[in-house]
Amino acid sequence: MVTAGNSQVPIDKVRTGTMIALEFCAFDHQVTLITSSPELIPANHNRLHVLPYRTFDEFAELMEREIRTGLYDAVVHSAAVSDYRPTGNVFVPCDAMKALGIALPEGFALVEGVPSGAKISSSHPTLLIETVKTIKIIDKIHEWGFKGFLVKFKLQVGITDGELIEIACNSREQSNADLVIANCLEWSGERAYVIGRDNIAHAVPHSEIAGVILRKMQ
Repeated sequence: MVTAGNSQVPIDKVRTGTMIALEFCAFDHQVTLITSSPELIPANHNRLHVLPYRTFDEFAELMEREIRTGLYDAVVHSAAVSDYRPTGNVFVPCDAMKALGIALPEGFALVEGVPSGAKISSSHPTLLIETVKTIKIIDKIHEWGFKGFLVKFKLQVGITDGELIEIACNSREQSNADLVIANCLEWSGERAYVIGRDNIAHAVPHSEIAGVILRKMQ
């Protein structure tokens, strides 16, 4: 299984997941690609089963369903999944400091009685949309019964290579992943660090990521 694309956050600009899935197919592997960009897949690709998604909830449901089938030897989780989601509470400017007993930012009040999907008036110059953290899909994969080879991707912004490697090692351990692919947004299309359970980082060109993952899985 390979995940790709993004759930409403434009991080995966280099289409890494789709590239990996197609290269795996080239080595005669049967691949399921869970992606928000199905239009990138060549028509009639007989080794690739594509499952499209748009929202975080759709992605999470697909991942849990597929993992629980027990059919996968490896999961490459390169999709850029939203870290936050709206709670449904929307705040608009007003004179009140509090609404419904909830402490609010100064000058804002809670909009009451706005059903999900309803139109909020465009007359307000400012809106605040309350969000909460989403679950970490990568940390659920083993909980859902997966026992194969797990590859995690870690993308950071504006840090040194040493800081990136340290963060990536800790992230791999947190998710109990076999491999983490780490890079920074500034140079993500050029190279990446590949780090296994030995916590040794190897810099590889972006074009070789799929091949390195295949070799590490063997």
